[in-house]
Amino acid sequence: MNFMNAKIIIPISVIITIVIVVFSLTQNGIIEKQTSPEISDSSEIQSMLDKIKDDKIKDDNSDQPYNPSERQWIESGSFQIDRSEYVLGEKIFINIINLDESAKGQMKFVRIIDSTNILEYKTIHFDGSYPQKNFYISVDLFDMRGICTVEQLIGNWEVRFVGDKGEFEKLDFKIKNQILPGSEKRYEPVC
Repeated sequence: MNFMNAKIIIPISVIITIVIVVFSLTQNGIIEKQTSPEISDSSEIQSMLDKIKDDKIKDDNSDQPYNPSERQWIESGSFQIDRSEYVLGEKIFINIINLDESAKGQMKFVRIIDSTNILEYKTIHFDGSYPQKNFYISVDLFDMRGICTVEQLIGNWEVRFVGDKGEFEKLDFKIKNQILPGSEKRYEPVC
């Protein structure tokens, strides 16, 4: 009986070993194919690093070198933005903390043109009955809305809250006439 079991067990073991070896070799081939293009194109990585270095040197030698301002977290109820001044290309971070479940409305990002005119840039809905997430927006040119040049973005801005309760004060911030180094192409005229 043991001799019969040995005749069955040995071939099964050999077959399992062969399958494992073949599987392992094919997996190694697949992994090498997936990682090789990413690793082998070091010239692309080097060109990106060179561009970053060039942008840094150019910024250091400019009349207005970029120095990010510290975060201030300006608040209106459950809403916060991270700064009072931004340069073009910086993200505006918005935190929402402990928003009441019954609060519903919109955040309107507007640029103040004069005492009676605004440019409505973006509207974001909020609803306290859903879990709120922190997010960010970027202020960019937008040809479909007629925002063609940086002059239309520079100046005083507000985040206005429109809702059923009207419980939040506006948040004021400013976009300065300066572009984040490396972002210059994003702000070439589009119209």
